[in-house]
Amino acid sequence: MNDEMVDLEEQVRHRRDGEILRFVWRYARHHWFTILITLFVTLGAALASVLQPYLYRTIIDDYMRPMKFDGLAGVLLLYALLLLLYLVFSWLQVYLSTSFGQRITWRIRVDLMRHLMSLKVDYFSNNPVGKLVTRVTNDVANLNEMISAGFVSLMADLFLLLSIAGVMIYMDWRLALVALSAVIPIGIMLQVLGFAIRRSWRVIRRIVARMNIYLQELLSGFVVVKAFTREALCEEEFDVINREHFENQMKAMKYRVLFYPSVGFLREFSRALVLLYGGYLVYRGAASIGTIVSFFSLLSMFFDPIADFSDKYSLFQTAFASLEKIMDLLEVEDLEYKGQSHRGDLGGEVQFDHVTFAYGSEPVLKEVSFHSSPGKTLAIVGPTGAGKTTILNLLIGFYDNYGGSIYADRVELRDWDLEHYRSHLALVLQDVQLFHDTIRNNITLWDEADDSELEDILRTVNALFVFNLPDGLDYKLAPEGANLSQGQRQLIAFARALYHRPRILLLDEATANIDTDTERLIQEALPRLMRGRTTVAIAHRLSTIQQADRIVVIDQGRVVESGTHQELMARRGFYYELYTTQLLAGTAGIIEP
Repeated sequence: MNDEMVDLEEQVRHRRDGEILRFVWRYARHHWFTILITLFVTLGAALASVLQPYLYRTIIDDYMRPMKFDGLAGVLLLYALLLLLYLVFSWLQVYLSTSFGQRITWRIRVDLMRHLMSLKVDYFSNNPVGKLVTRVTNDVANLNEMISAGFVSLMADLFLLLSIAGVMIYMDWRLALVALSAVIPIGIMLQVLGFAIRRSWRVIRRIVARMNIYLQELLSGFVVVKAFTREALCEEEFDVINREHFENQMKAMKYRVLFYPSVGFLREFSRALVLLYGGYLVYRGAASIGTIVSFFSLLSMFFDPIADFSDKYSLFQTAFASLEKIMDLLEVEDLEYKGQSHRGDLGGEVQFDHVTFAYGSEPVLKEVSFHSSPGKTLAIVGPTGAGKTTILNLLIGFYDNYGGSIYADRVELRDWDLEHYRSHLALVLQDVQLFHDTIRNNITLWDEADDSELEDILRTVNALFVFNLPDGLDYKLAPEGANLSQGQRQLIAFARALYHRPRILLLDEATANIDTDTERLIQEALPRLMRGRTTVAIAHRLSTIQQADRIVVIDQGRVVESGTHQELMARRGFYYELYTTQLLAGTAGIIEP
């Protein structure tokens, strides 16, 4: 595995920090009042914290040295009040920052989900599901961490540093200049190490992306790995990526290790300067012991947030990297065509008129034409890759960039309100998609329905096994329906289709992967399911569509034959060859008498 195999998610457009911050502000500005209050309490917490060491000077110089304690109780009460204010302001700071951080990330997740639902089917075919899930979950969580912890913490540190500098200057500007002399080398060091840390984290992010891709593919294909005894080879390949990750993490750690001791050294150096110069000032009577004690305490408070800078920097870099990916996703313009304004009761008439379509440059369908009257069954057959599933995708309205015309009830499909049009469709796929939910909700797709209605539907499609399950309709399915057999999952899909009372029923090789007994149950149920509605069926087992009103034979994207089963068999053409080949191979399915 090399960099060319890095997932497209890492090939994002690098954006300036200002552009990223403007994106965040689009969401944050709606909470400007909360942010303003948060900044106010953050400033209050900083002042309450800084004024405590300032009182040390008063207590030492005015009460302890002269041993005069009149009024000390008032100063101690003020000190206690500062402690209480610091506690209250700190609590409000955390609560408010978490509150508006959660509100901002909630809004971004809503926008991401809405945008994902508006994209074309092709986008989901070309982008791994795990990547999109990461955008909505992990990447948004990184943003929340930056807002709730990083941003407010950074502002708190800034207020604290400015407050400390102000108090120092107020107490003794000469001693303050000596104490803060370490700021210049720290600034230079931050600039140099900052660039180095940023470069390291960019490399680490790319390696983590490669690791995620490899793990996703490996675990998804774990059965193949085990069956072909490739465990050791996969472990070696993973170790190459893991070692590279380790080495770059160690490199980044060296920068951090260099930073922390350097800040500690400068802090102690500043203390030494304060001690020496402060002692000199005390000797001359230009400063007090209380001032020196206060400066020592303030210096500790001053360097602590600086020492944490590298952690905050990493937090911001991680969040900015996530924001780049979120922004890229929100800017995807591959939006699904929503149709026009036509809304009406769909009768079920379907027609393709010289339809040509290509996913890329090579046409998949070429001048395809056929017609089906309402309530009739149209079967589409042909070899793998002939374009059968593409016809269903076009009928559903997944693509609008086709040549020719597609009509539903003599209205061009692009003129329909597609959401209204699809509400009259039902689709049963070869690979059934079931949700980690009850059988009831998998049938109704979260509608409210009476048990008696659902039980009638289950009997109609011969899904009687449901009545023998624990909890019946409320039986909880495992992810992807793994606790049901393939045939049982297919029967649930038929029940779902019947529940939604479609005018047009689309079947995509719905009996391709099921056992013979279940196929018999489905064949018994299909006439009841198809009664009174138009059915367009892609058939893998040709014997399952013998009773279709019309069979359209597709080869290499073109209609090569059409007619009834008897007519096509009599012609002894392409369909005849397909059918007899399946009979000889024993894959034609159940042979009707």
